[in-house]
Amino acid sequence: MDLPEECWELIFRFIDQDDYRFLESLSLVSTSFLSITNLVRSTFTVTDRTLPFLHRHLLRFHNLKRVRFHDFHEDIESILLQLSLSGLDLESLDISGMPYFPDLSGMKKKMSNIKEFSCSGISELREVDLVSIGVCFPSLQKLDISYPDSIPNPIVDSAIISLSSNLKNLLKINVSGNNLITDKSLISLSQNCVLLREIVFRDCDFVSSRCIEFVLRNSRYLESIAINGIGFRPRESFSEDAFLSSPCLSELELSDSFLSDELLRLVADAKLPLKKLVLSSCQFITFDGVLYLLTKYQTLLHLNLEGLSFLSDDMVKELVVFLGRLTFVNLSFCAKLTGVSFFNIIERCVSLQCMRMEGTNFGVEDDSKELCVKSRIKSLYISGNRNMRDECLVKISRHCPFVETLEMGQCPDITEDGILEVLRNCSELTSLDLSGCSGIRSLDALDFELPKLETLRACGTWNDDQALGLIGKRCPGLLRLDLRGCLNVRSRGVKEVVQSCTRLREINLTNCEVLYGIFTWMVCANPSLRKIVPPWWFSPSKNLHKFLLSHGCLICPDP
Repeated sequence: MDLPEECWELIFRFIDQDDYRFLESLSLVSTSFLSITNLVRSTFTVTDRTLPFLHRHLLRFHNLKRVRFHDFHEDIESILLQLSLSGLDLESLDISGMPYFPDLSGMKKKMSNIKEFSCSGISELREVDLVSIGVCFPSLQKLDISYPDSIPNPIVDSAIISLSSNLKNLLKINVSGNNLITDKSLISLSQNCVLLREIVFRDCDFVSSRCIEFVLRNSRYLESIAINGIGFRPRESFSEDAFLSSPCLSELELSDSFLSDELLRLVADAKLPLKKLVLSSCQFITFDGVLYLLTKYQTLLHLNLEGLSFLSDDMVKELVVFLGRLTFVNLSFCAKLTGVSFFNIIERCVSLQCMRMEGTNFGVEDDSKELCVKSRIKSLYISGNRNMRDECLVKISRHCPFVETLEMGQCPDITEDGILEVLRNCSELTSLDLSGCSGIRSLDALDFELPKLETLRACGTWNDDQALGLIGKRCPGLLRLDLRGCLNVRSRGVKEVVQSCTRLREINLTNCEVLYGIFTWMVCANPSLRKIVPPWWFSPSKNLHKFLLSHGCLICPDP
């Protein structure tokens, strides 16, 4: 198609926002496409695999804005120094999960435009590290320091107070898992970061309801607050006007808490502009409290009631009357719910895009009722419904023909007959999880292609070399294949699927019986491979690591 370069650039930017990895294939089409992909690429992930070519990448992609470290085990400080000297105008840096916090002193003036920084799950996060964040990144708007592994030197209030004094432009912060911080930390954030819009502090055991009220009143621009563990302290409560001073609050999460219907009424009567509400695994609230709250917020888009064990099908039928605008709902682990609730929801909630209903009683209901509705739902998570049978699954596929992501693992009564009907009815599937579906014996009857399927979790003893050969033929567009627990898979089947799925990027072979030499063969036969998880008993040598990295592929054990 003969389009102006500006049009192609707009198209490629859209692809970059969705998943930048697809730009790799486009860059091979022509020199013009190569030039455009180099221009629009905005995100780069530093791994052990990309390290040897990092200097070339930084010269090639000179408009990078976001850099993330993942599966990286080398010297992070030298790479950060290289990034700071590259001349890139970076806006986002993610070092989450790294084994230590790097020295940022060399980047004080060179990366001062960083607006987003994440070091979630990092080891040895200290007070001096938080001070350096505030000094080196004065323009920071979004910060994630959640769940550090800092047992010897945990973060305390003085570190958060020092940090907040340097981040006047901060809009969002996540301090979850820093369980020694107290009210002083949250108060300092609210007072010093006056533009604060989102604050997340899950698993912060020493934060009181009095402090939460202060934040709600003082942070006038606050749009989102996420808390858990409310009510564990005796005599802890909220005042009647606790939520009245939060005119912008649109997202409220109160998960894993001991709440009361009275608190739900306070939220309901505050007339907030709520679009997202999370009450997962809360205790002591009743259906009356939930019903009253939802009648006041009929424009909710996101609702999470996971683990509310009192919910029944009749209750859900009464609630959905007020939930017509929902795009996301989570009713997982509500043990009394059946498929009756599911079909009531998809009938009433015509805008629904994603639904989670895992670990319920889905499947015991009467399947006789048919609906005159085709739901536009895109993502459906129904794993762990042990009473689910083929008839129910087929009915779901008839009413949800546009689903793209379907997770239905650990449903032992599902057989190949049900799966085949789903695949026929749901032609838009891009991701499918069949792990633990022990009722499946084979997929030999699969006589049509699944060109859009990109991710397949086919964990289970039913999967063998013959099944893999069929998967390779019918799913040529696979990007990710998970074969964990497939004890009957051998090298022959792996070779067939690797040769047939020419776009395959990741494959998990944990518990598979494959030969040692297959890994070198795999990267030579399929240049698109980027990650191989070997069998648990296999210990790759340094030479194998080096050989695979030279082909752009990482081999690493299952985490």
